[in-house]
Amino acid sequence: MKSYQWLFFISLFSLNLILTGCEKPEEVIFSCERDGNGDYVTTVKNGGKTQNLIQWTRTDFVKAGFPPQRRCDEVTPRLQEAYDNGSLKNLTWGYSESDNLKQYKSLCTTTGKDCHTLILTLLEADDADKELKNFSAVLNGDASLAYQNSFCAVNNYRLSCPIDIFRVFNQNK
Repeated sequence: MKSYQWLFFISLFSLNLILTGCEKPEEVIFSCERDGNGDYVTTVKNGGKTQNLIQWTRTDFVKAGFPPQRRCDEVTPRLQEAYDNGSLKNLTWGYSESDNLKQYKSLCTTTGKDCHTLILTLLEADDADKELKNFSAVLNGDASLAYQNSFCAVNNYRLSCPIDIFRVFNQNK
C-alpha cells in the first residue's frame, strides 16, 4: 500500500472509534398521565417502550391539599430532574424545607450525605425506611416482588437504596 492509503485507512479507523465511542445517552422521559381507569400514573419511556411506574392512589394527602393528581404532577418532574442531573442513582430520606421554612419528611436523591433533589414528601407518621424501600422497589421495577433489603444499605447513618430505572423495562410482565 502506498503511504496515503495507510493514512486514509488510519483516518477512517480513528473516525469509526470516535463515532462509536461517543454514544448518545439513553433518553428517559417521565410523564404524568391518566390510565384507562382514570387514575393518575407516572410513566417512564425509553427507546419506544413505555412502562407504568407509579400509580397515584394514596388519598391520605388530600386533606393537606395534595390529591393524587397534584402528587403525580409534582413528583414526576422531580424524577425527570433527578434523572437528568444524574442523581437518580440512590434514594435516601431526610427532611426538606419548604418555602415557609417548615421541614417535611421526604424521599430525596443523595450526593454524599446530603439530600440533593427532593422527590416525594412523606407524612410525619410514615415509616421513612419502609416508604424508601417500597418506593425504590417501584422505581427498580420490583413492585410486585418482595423488595430485598440487601439492595439497600446504611450510608452516613441513613438508609440509601440504589435505583436502576432501566430494570423497569427488563421485567417480565
